[in-house]
Amino acid sequence: MNALSPPGVHWDPYDQKYFANPYPAFARLREQAPLYYNEQYDFYAVSRYEDVERGLLDRDTFISGKGGILEMIKQNVPIPPGVFIFEDPPLHTMHRSLLTRVFTPKKMNALEPQIRAFCAKALDPLVAGGRFNFIDDLGAEMPLRVIGMLLGIPDEDLKNAQARVNENLRTEAGQASDYTDHSFIDEGYEEYIDWRAKNPSDDLMTELLKAEFVDETGTNRKLTREEILIFINIIAGAGNETTNRLIGWTGKVLAEHPAQRRQIYENRGLIPQAIEELLRVEPPGPVVGRYVAKDTEFHGQKIPAGSAILFLVGAANRDPRKFTDSETFDIHRRRVPHLTFGYGFHSCLGNALARIEGRIALDELLNRFPEWDVDLDNAHLSSTSTVRGWETLPAYTPKAGKATSVTATATAEEAAAAGAEKWKIVLKTPMGPQEMVMSITRDGDGFTGRIESPMGSENVNAGKIDGETLSWTMEVTKPAKIKLSFEVKLDGDTMTGHAKLGMFGKSSLTGQRI
Repeated sequence: MNALSPPGVHWDPYDQKYFANPYPAFARLREQAPLYYNEQYDFYAVSRYEDVERGLLDRDTFISGKGGILEMIKQNVPIPPGVFIFEDPPLHTMHRSLLTRVFTPKKMNALEPQIRAFCAKALDPLVAGGRFNFIDDLGAEMPLRVIGMLLGIPDEDLKNAQARVNENLRTEAGQASDYTDHSFIDEGYEEYIDWRAKNPSDDLMTELLKAEFVDETGTNRKLTREEILIFINIIAGAGNETTNRLIGWTGKVLAEHPAQRRQIYENRGLIPQAIEELLRVEPPGPVVGRYVAKDTEFHGQKIPAGSAILFLVGAANRDPRKFTDSETFDIHRRRVPHLTFGYGFHSCLGNALARIEGRIALDELLNRFPEWDVDLDNAHLSSTSTVRGWETLPAYTPKAGKATSVTATATAEEAAAAGAEKWKIVLKTPMGPQEMVMSITRDGDGFTGRIESPMGSENVNAGKIDGETLSWTMEVTKPAKIKLSFEVKLDGDTMTGHAKLGMFGKSSLTGQRI
C-alpha cells in the first residue's frame, strides 16, 4: 500500500460487489484517495468533480486515441479511422463535425411525435394487466426504433445488432474483457449501405453517404465505406445504450421515491429537472478511460506518461464539494451541471436525443402508470465494466400486484395430471443466473414440454433421450431472436449440463427435480 491506495480503500472495476453499488467505494476514494492507483490492473483513477472535469477537458494530456475503455488502453487495441469517440484532433474534429449538424437539440426535439408514438405502441398493450418491464417493454424498444428511424434500418436487424453490442459490453465477473480481436464493424449493415447508395432517402445513412469534408491530408473527399460502417455501429450501439439504462434507472429510483414521483405526475414541468437528477445520481456510463500522453500530477502525486487513467463520473456526480446533500435524490435541487455526458470536446454527441427520449418516456409512463413498484427479486443488472444498468426490471402497479415467481407450485397440478416431470433449472448466463421451470412428458426416446421463466414461456423442441442424457432446443425472441441448444445429464433428482446461446456463447446449468 502507498499514499495512492491507503489501507481500507479499494475499487475494482470488474468486481460485482462494486458494480451492484459502487457509491460507498466512490465516497472513500473521494475522501481518502482522490488520486487512486490499482496495482492489480495498473491504472490510476480520480473521483472528485474538479479532477474529473479537468481530465475530460485536457485533451492534450489525457488522449482518447488509445480508447476510452480500460482494457482497450491496456491491450493497446488499434483504433481504426472513424471511431470518433476514440479519436484525437484532427481526426476527431473532422469526423465529429459531420455528425454535429444532425444531432442538434432542434432536430432532436422535432422527433417528439415519433418518440411518443413508439412509447405508446410499447406501453398501451400493458395498461390493462398493470405489469410491465422497464427494459424489455420500453428501454430495449423505444430507443432502438428511434435509431432505426434515423438510420433507415428495420427494427428486426437493429435488435440483432443491439444484442451483439450488449454482449460485447458484458464481462465475466472478476475478469477484464479481451479486446485484442475486437472489431468496430458489425457485419449486419453492409447491405443497407449498398442499397442506400443506390436509393437515397431522407435519413442519416444517406447524409453520411453524401457528406463531403476536408480530411487530415487536406484532401476534399467523401467518407469511405468502412468509415460509414463504423459511424453506424457507434450510433446504433451508443444511441440505444444510454437511453435504455436511463429508462431503467428512472423506474428503479422513482419507485424508491414515490412522493417525488407523485409531484412529477401532478406537475409535468418537473420532468426535465427530474431527468437531470436521474442522470446525476445513476449515470449510465459511470467511468471514462483515457491514456496519459505526458507526465502530469494530481494532488501532488505524479502520473507518468503511458499510464491508463479512469475518470470516475459516478463519483464526481456525488461530490459534496459540488453538490449539496450529494447522496440524496432531489428533483428540486439547484441546477449544477453533472458530468454524465462528459465535458468539453468529447461531450456526448447524442445527449440531446437521450434527454428528449428520457423526458418523453417518463411522461408517457406516468400517463399510463401513475404508480408502480419494481420486482427486484426478478430483476438483473447487466454485467459490464463500461456501462451500468438493468438487464431486466419487472414492475407492477398497486392494483395488479407483484407477479408470481417461477416456482414449483405454479403448475404442479397440471403437470401431475399430464404425467409430466418438472425441473427447476438455473442457467448461469453472462447477465446473471436465469431461473426457469421445465415441464416435460417422455415418449420413448423423445419428449415434449415447455419452459417457463420471468422472460416468458417457450416450447421445448426436438427433445431427445439417450440413457441419462437429455437434449433439446428452444427458440427465444429476447434479447434477440436466437435458437438455444441444451444438453444435460441426469443423476437421480439432479441435472447438470450446458446451453449453447447462439451469439452469446455457452453457459452451464444445474437443475433439481420438483
